[in-house]
Amino acid sequence: MLKKLLLLSLCLILVLSSEAQNMRRILKKRTAEACVNGSIGYYGNPHWSAGVNIHYLHGIGRKKQWLSVGGGLRALAFSTKKRSYSTSSYDLKALNIGGGDTVYMPEVQTNTLNAYFAMKLHIKRGVDIFFTTDIAGINFGDSKSGYFRSYETDPIPPGTKVRSEPYAFNYNGAYFTESYGSVMSELYGSFRLNEVLKWRLGLNYYRNEYKIDRNIPMNGKRFSQGHFMVMTGLAFDIRWHKTVEQSRYLLY
Repeated sequence: MLKKLLLLSLCLILVLSSEAQNMRRILKKRTAEACVNGSIGYYGNPHWSAGVNIHYLHGIGRKKQWLSVGGGLRALAFSTKKRSYSTSSYDLKALNIGGGDTVYMPEVQTNTLNAYFAMKLHIKRGVDIFFTTDIAGINFGDSKSGYFRSYETDPIPPGTKVRSEPYAFNYNGAYFTESYGSVMSELYGSFRLNEVLKWRLGLNYYRNEYKIDRNIPMNGKRFSQGHFMVMTGLAFDIRWHKTVEQSRYLLY
């Protein structure tokens, strides 16, 4: 009799443990979204971008899970005109007494595919704040004509004609090392429209870099510029049916 009770108790413990693990899996907040978005900015002249991205984030904690982290993939097409790109290298720029020289670009068009880090702060049901920043990736783009302008030797437009192309590889060095290529960071709000769709609205910063066909003393070959833009987009909740089911258990 005692053996049967022990066996029954053991089975009950295993069932409850399995059920608890399954409930924790159900309650763990996950975010999987695909988005189409566009950005536009204007200081000096207009610049704009259009792209798509997809990301997956995992909730942290066991209760309200206000914070989620994850990653994604971003494809972006960026265009602008009549921009002056300055020396990219901090070290070379420091050697130039007059500061960084420039390459004037009559036309800019860059296509980027980057992996990025994503973080979500949950505010309330249907409202979240996201921060994303590119990690690394590759660029696609045609060669463009540019004009190198040195403040010391050749400051008068149009300058010395050069050939340029987008830097092939992207790497976001943030504050620790120099960045290479074209990378983006975003801060935006996400607002649920219905069970499937979300509207995004926020700001982004896009660092765009070109490499010219010659090595210029105290400048090198890389020239870059930063662009601030307003972003809006429409996101699709890939796991919307699971999100709806999960919302019945989670505390908000």
